[in-house]
Amino acid sequence: MMFEPPIPVLLPHGLFDEDGRCHRQGELRPLTGRDEWTLAVAGDRPDPRAVSELLASCLGRLGDYPRVDAALTSALTRGDRHHLTLHLRARMYGDRMSLVARCPAPGCGAMADVDVRLSTLAPERPDAAPEVLSVALPEGRAEVREPTGEDDAVLADVAGPRSERSALLWSRLVEVDGRPLTPDGWKALPAKSRHAVAVALAEGTTAPDLGLLGRCPRCAAWLELELDPFALLARELRGGAARLESEVHCLAFHYHWSETDILALPRARRWRYLELLRNELEGRPLVDGWS
Repeated sequence: MMFEPPIPVLLPHGLFDEDGRCHRQGELRPLTGRDEWTLAVAGDRPDPRAVSELLASCLGRLGDYPRVDAALTSALTRGDRHHLTLHLRARMYGDRMSLVARCPAPGCGAMADVDVRLSTLAPERPDAAPEVLSVALPEGRAEVREPTGEDDAVLADVAGPRSERSALLWSRLVEVDGRPLTPDGWKALPAKSRHAVAVALAEGTTAPDLGLLGRCPRCAAWLELELDPFALLARELRGGAARLESEVHCLAFHYHWSETDILALPRARRWRYLELLRNELEGRPLVDGWS
């Protein structure tokens, strides 16, 4: 197919504007070659700001926002960003995904295959989610929101022990009686109150459940996997980087297009031109039914 239309996608949480309206319905465009290359060289854990840029280039529309930029996609919840990335991955490679995990049981270490369908990880959620979750604490009423891409970007810039980074994140997510918390303020809450907030967010989150379970084929031990959609897509695209370079070389050599022009094409369109080129070089009809 030469032209791929955008596909509709319904975000699990959605973006709330200043008037309290929730924007959930989006249009997801295919990745261009430039997007593919950017992810392929992003490393094992793509930077949250790079992910925001990527999602902005793929979201043609979101609710009443006709233009989507990185500032808007960074305001999406972590779960919505995972949801979009899973849909991008399914569009490129299909719904089924096979993972390989090593058994952690002492003396085993066997390799196990775990098959997953992305549609089961990122199903559509028909009901709108609340913008924030409310929790009654002895210290007052707490409101907690889901983490966003901007929260992840802030954490990516902060060094230090996990406990300090965790306190910083929770201080960004939680208010008590309308008052924002500092990291020290979060740590000063009693453990029971912090636990109640964490449970409320875990039970009320709209994020895809990315924790996977499988059985070891040798010892039948349970295998636990945590899927990172950004890292998964980057790893798969990194595996195809050599092919992308070959596509650019072939199209540039025969059509005399620039690298920039070729990388601006989505995969399906590049492959269609390569198919036409192969038919031309092999003396076949360019279009089925032509002689």
